[in-house]
Amino acid sequence: MNEPFDTLPIETRLIEQVDALQCVEGAAEYAAVKSIRDFRHGSAYVVLAKEMNPNDPNSPAGSRQRGRPQAVCTFGVITASRNYRSRSGADALRDARPLIGAVRTALIGWVPEKPLQPITWIQGDVMEYDANTLLWIDVFTTTHYLGGTA
Repeated sequence: MNEPFDTLPIETRLIEQVDALQCVEGAAEYAAVKSIRDFRHGSAYVVLAKEMNPNDPNSPAGSRQRGRPQAVCTFGVITASRNYRSRSGADALRDARPLIGAVRTALIGWVPEKPLQPITWIQGDVMEYDANTLLWIDVFTTTHYLGGTA
């Protein structure tokens, strides 16, 4: 199989493991939201960021990887949370912490399916916030293999 990484297993895992999420959707639904105010509180969006070959294709033939090519996959989970108590981004982040933690707990170390590698966390950051909505992104990575089904 040479298809790009499928984020559906990630979405399913979040639906099954994170009760605080009101909805979990993909990149198309994320892109359809026009304003930060339109994000639903307690929603998450799984977005494929990139895939790359970890081996330098220009390296000498003797040092290239043998067997099926690896694809290191980087994806983000964007969570939306709201804070109506104040206009402070710090308060919104404080309210978002349990949801962010639950997403991380559900994904870090989990293996979506064989022969993928366990998911690892790379970084997290505030993407955007306004008076009462905060978007946070956690970036994760895993490795899958091209060119077969086993």
